[in-house]
Amino acid sequence: MMVKLVFRGLVAHRARLLMSTVAVVAGVAFVAGTLIFSATLDRSFDRAFDDLGRGTDVIVRSQRAFEPGLGERASDRPVPASVLASVQDVDGVAKAHGVVTGFAAVVDRRGRIAGSEPQTGVAWDGDRDLSLPRLTSGRPPAAPDEIATDVTTARDAGYRIGDRVRVALLSGTRTFRLTGLFEVGDSALSGAISMTAFAPGTAMRVLSDHPGTYARIVVHADDGVSQQRLRDAVAAALPPGIEAVTGRRAIDEQAGPFKEILKVMRTFLLVFALIAVFVGSFIIFNTFAMLVTARVKELALLRAVGASRGQVTRSVLGEAAGVGLAGSTLGLAAGAGVAAGLARLLSAVTGGELPLGTLVLPASAVVASYAVGMPVTLAAAFVPARRASRIPPVAALREGTAPPRPLRGRVVCGAGASVAGAGLIAAGFAADGRAALTLTGAGALAVFAGVVTVSPVLSRPSIRVLAWPFARWGGSAGRMGGRNALREPRQTAATASALTIGLALIATVSVIVQSMASSVDRQLDAGLTADYQVTGRSQVTPVGADAARAVAGVAGVRTAIPIRTARFRLDGSVRTATAGTPGELLAHFRLPLQAGSSSAGGDELLVGATVAKAQGWKTGTTIGGEYQDGTRRRFRIAGVYADRPSLTPSAPTMIINWAGYRAHDPDAPVDRIEINVTTATRGALEKALAPWPNLELKDRAQIKADAAGDIDLFLDLVLGLLVLSVLVAALGIVNTLALAVTERTREIGMLRALGMQRRQLRRMIRCEAVVVSLFGAVLGVGTGVLLGIVLQHALAAGDGGMEVLAIPYGRLAVCVAAAAAIGVAAAVWPARRAARLNVLQAIATE
Repeated sequence: MMVKLVFRGLVAHRARLLMSTVAVVAGVAFVAGTLIFSATLDRSFDRAFDDLGRGTDVIVRSQRAFEPGLGERASDRPVPASVLASVQDVDGVAKAHGVVTGFAAVVDRRGRIAGSEPQTGVAWDGDRDLSLPRLTSGRPPAAPDEIATDVTTARDAGYRIGDRVRVALLSGTRTFRLTGLFEVGDSALSGAISMTAFAPGTAMRVLSDHPGTYARIVVHADDGVSQQRLRDAVAAALPPGIEAVTGRRAIDEQAGPFKEILKVMRTFLLVFALIAVFVGSFIIFNTFAMLVTARVKELALLRAVGASRGQVTRSVLGEAAGVGLAGSTLGLAAGAGVAAGLARLLSAVTGGELPLGTLVLPASAVVASYAVGMPVTLAAAFVPARRASRIPPVAALREGTAPPRPLRGRVVCGAGASVAGAGLIAAGFAADGRAALTLTGAGALAVFAGVVTVSPVLSRPSIRVLAWPFARWGGSAGRMGGRNALREPRQTAATASALTIGLALIATVSVIVQSMASSVDRQLDAGLTADYQVTGRSQVTPVGADAARAVAGVAGVRTAIPIRTARFRLDGSVRTATAGTPGELLAHFRLPLQAGSSSAGGDELLVGATVAKAQGWKTGTTIGGEYQDGTRRRFRIAGVYADRPSLTPSAPTMIINWAGYRAHDPDAPVDRIEINVTTATRGALEKALAPWPNLELKDRAQIKADAAGDIDLFLDLVLGLLVLSVLVAALGIVNTLALAVTERTREIGMLRALGMQRRQLRRMIRCEAVVVSLFGAVLGVGTGVLLGIVLQHALAAGDGGMEVLAIPYGRLAVCVAAAAAIGVAAAVWPARRAARLNVLQAIATE
């Protein structure tokens, strides 16, 4: 019997439940879309790395003590050519060849680097078992002045077979003739890999700093020989310092950093998906609360004819389950579109194309869609369902509606949460480090929860103020719109809460990011020690030592310091240091020596005072460690210098002498070149760097602009994802107004009968919507700014480098104006629906 009532309730109130279903769809679609997007990217990268490892059963390379970190370039020592002959003689080896690889980038006709990152140069090898390129037209390069390149890069640069092509190398730019085009593997990522192939002898000369050596040796096994068996046999024939790993392990090592990035990306996106679901729960709650209020007599009649409280509760929850089931199913179906949209959003933000290939529907997306949509809908409807079960049977005989419930409980709970949050914030301000941020963050959330809880109480005075302009200049329709917003404080607050949450998050993020940008700007003003910097045009583009020597030779250049990153293990932990001449680095970064000597030799380190204090190190301390080539040493602290991490974030926290470190990592790449000048001009420096179009010369203003651009990019991405929660909140306003029109059908009919025109009726509903939206916006933006200030203070106290508080008033004003526009847009359909009501039928409505 109750099942029939549930189905009849769903059919009877399908229009009223529509927006709740849409809210569930929006939240679930984001969750499902994130998981579909992640699974599709996972598969694309898996196929790409399988392509890379096809036919490669064993890789021979220089020994590594530890793998490169996330976002770091590997710099292996070269493998002597003599090792190749030893490997080829091992039983079980079908074929083996040495790989020559390095940086090479095609330069288009306008002098810009073509193709996507990373830019790789290789020696051509037509063996399909051991080589990734697959020739599609033309012929392979054979002469010293010939190259082949991938189809995508040639198309982007506008080159055809036979054209003369400029290629940027670490040693400078050279011109070659294009003889062939190829595709890189068979995966969806093939179009995102930029590769230039040279004749083997040419590759050895232009790509390698160590002629007669290889970057690695790839080995293909005889039929029936396993990778592990072949690896063991090859390893036995290798000299010290050279290791053999299976092809599977090598591919897993290459894929590891990408997997970590995808995991972080998935978590990042799921946070915003759950925010959208949380905002949607307010719409569901409000919908069912209004439905229960409107169906008091119907539910009381059920009680009067014998339905128990539990049955009434289950009937309302059954309707919620139907909404959740429909919303979850439709949300799962919409997830594919969201996945494609996420790919476009991230491509637009990062400036590169994400080659997804065919979308993948993982089981996790199906499970998560129903695991999120159903419980959230049922939880949001639980309180209205319990309230429905408490309606007494005698209510079926009463005229009118029940008096509104008092708000004392909300005031007590909200005040308690706010006081507790203020206490946690105070404790956080008194604490240090991570504890300060944890306590402050928890306190900020408690205060926010308290504000949302007491929002019905705050709505009365706030809406009176916000409605005044409409009452003053909007005529009778404006006055009535404001009064309608004051009728049901709980309903108004619940409607505005979704918008409050969305805009509070936007305001908080805006304050934090603006403060971060201002802090970075101040840090760069105080801590930039170079007049110019030379960097690669992307993070993966290396800087050659030849370029450093070229700028150092420009007349009027005082210093041109190549900055290299050194990596080694200290006391079990992998550490990074800046490799160079210690005294020169201290002088350049203005780091005064506090103790010890700046003339650190091999296996000696200079450390910043911050690191030394945290680790308990002092001059003369020795720590067990290991270089990346596996050489074990006792590292000695030769000196401690005064560092200022908050003012000079680019300064090294640890320094090692390059003269000693290069024996263990001779190909450690140059990250950037720091230049100080006396009379040298920018034009002279650019002329010296002309052979390297892959490099970029930046002055202080450009360095600051790039830092600000990175922060703005992050802000745009976060705000773009938070917009979904605001759109869901707009659905809530539409839903509430539509339900209000239904509840006030008789009242609207009376107003029309008394002479109110349709345009006045539409204006009344628009005014109500705008007032409710503005209330949510003002409360959300105000709370968000407060939370942003609190979190900025905590980050500044915790030495997070965010010592400047900056509030983006312009962006916040745009948010409030956008909320008013959302109110106008949300009122369009309910207002038109109200204006079209038949007057006589509306008056006759019970």
